[in-house]
Amino acid sequence: MKVLKKLVQKALEKSKDIVVEDFVVGLGLVGVKLSDGSGGVAYNLRSDLLGQCEEFSTKDGGYKLILEPGMKAEEFINAFSNPNPIARALSLATMNALLNRGTFKKGDLLEYLEIKPGERVGMIGEIGPMIMSLMENGNEVLVFERNPKRGIFPDWAIMSHLESCDVVIISASSIVNWTIEWILDYVSTSRVAIVGPSAPLVEDIFPVKVIGGAVVLDPDRMIKELSRAYGTTGVYRTKLAEKVNLVL
Repeated sequence: MKVLKKLVQKALEKSKDIVVEDFVVGLGLVGVKLSDGSGGVAYNLRSDLLGQCEEFSTKDGGYKLILEPGMKAEEFINAFSNPNPIARALSLATMNALLNRGTFKKGDLLEYLEIKPGERVGMIGEIGPMIMSLMENGNEVLVFERNPKRGIFPDWAIMSHLESCDVVIISASSIVNWTIEWILDYVSTSRVAIVGPSAPLVEDIFPVKVIGGAVVLDPDRMIKELSRAYGTTGVYRTKLAEKVNLVL
């Protein structure tokens, strides 16, 4: 079974009798608050939006959003198959609210990958601070992006270059845009990490060594601040969420 299908199935098992009380579509992140008091976030893939005035309404009679507060968490989870990027992001945020629970490790995710100087690291999605740490450690970093800048590989170069990497770090935004499946097909190492506030902290789904994600600490305030364009840095620095690691 493909990893994303397994992820959805696992989240559905946790969703019984739970409702999405509120959600927000922020500039950098989306967030949800569930009826059990938990919250979750995921990356808002702005580059996948159409640039239109209306990005999240249906074309049915009247006016209606694709997802509405008060719907069952199950409905949000099943929206992960929706081609609308906002619906997928809200779906993943709901799954994260349900799944990112338990005991996790803190600290620098890179330590769990045991990266030695001189090793080649493949990074899917540009993560600036992590790139700087790796370069200071003496590592060659190959960065792959869907919309590459100078010095960064386009994402299609994953097919020809990722297998040469000793360590692979994958942005969890690849879960939102469904590319995680084919990225993993080109990995040839066991030292793999998924990282970012979009990451579901779950065992037995992703064939990786460590997952670095977020546990929301204050869902009500999170909803409020994401509406004011808080991003990943703001969420962590103001203690709306805690950055944690699941070591597998």
